[in-house]
Amino acid sequence: MAAPQPGIFIEGNRHHTFLEYATDAPSGDIKAAVAESLKEVGTTHTVVAFGPDLWARLAPGAAPDGLAPFAPIEGLDGKSAPSTQRDLLYWIQGAGADHVFDRMLAVHNAMQPVGDLELEQPGFVYHDSRDLTGFIDGTANPKDEARLEAALVPDGEAGAGGALVLSQRWVHDLDAFNALPVAEQERVIGRTKADSIELEGDAMPADSHVSRTDLKVDGVAMKIWRRSVPFGSAAEVGLYFLAFACERLRFDVQLESMFGATGDGIRDRLTDFSRPVTGSYWFAPSAAELAAL
Repeated sequence: MAAPQPGIFIEGNRHHTFLEYATDAPSGDIKAAVAESLKEVGTTHTVVAFGPDLWARLAPGAAPDGLAPFAPIEGLDGKSAPSTQRDLLYWIQGAGADHVFDRMLAVHNAMQPVGDLELEQPGFVYHDSRDLTGFIDGTANPKDEARLEAALVPDGEAGAGGALVLSQRWVHDLDAFNALPVAEQERVIGRTKADSIELEGDAMPADSHVSRTDLKVDGVAMKIWRRSVPFGSAAEVGLYFLAFACERLRFDVQLESMFGATGDGIRDRLTDFSRPVTGSYWFAPSAAELAAL
């Protein structure tokens, strides 16, 4: 399999920044800006992904099956997932906030002549990889070779070695969530809070987050590779959800299940306490395909 961009699978960095750009600049100028933005990486790791329309313009015929702009989802009880589809995503990660900041400035200086920065979101690893709700995030991530199978377009297909990407910025209502007893919080998530053990049998509600996202289609587990990190200030807290998959179907079925768009009359109870305010699909090409631009 073609080698992916290495930052997709590098773990352990505690500081992150996400930049989302819109652009209508000429293709040649965008390619030159991206090349400039990826120089002198230093101690950080940068992953770049392209919105569907821009990737089709930069690399005609190289898009994986199903790559398309994010479509809004209207779910049960007024719960929804908006689309804010943009053109370029940069994910910068590193061990120190200072190095991530330096890299962010270098990326933005390169991109500023060709794109409009529409989202800048710093993030961080919270304690032992917990969401700000206090639950460990990404417990169900596949391991070892299984993560490559879940995240990367397989050999023989357009975009092999790359990954389809979903990003969403979720805003939490921590006051409402923390008002619940811990046992009830665990029923919302579907796992224990202290040690992230999945609930079993009758203890697992049908509307828990685990129940609505641990899915199979035709016997195939819809596994994805999650790389989300929390963000927060005195005014607002949440999660920048970032995930990679070998096919868009895996994102679609999970989102439809979460928001109750599957026709079974159930939605993810977590949507009572957290809501997405952005939504984009992207393609993160393999390292070789990115270099070829």
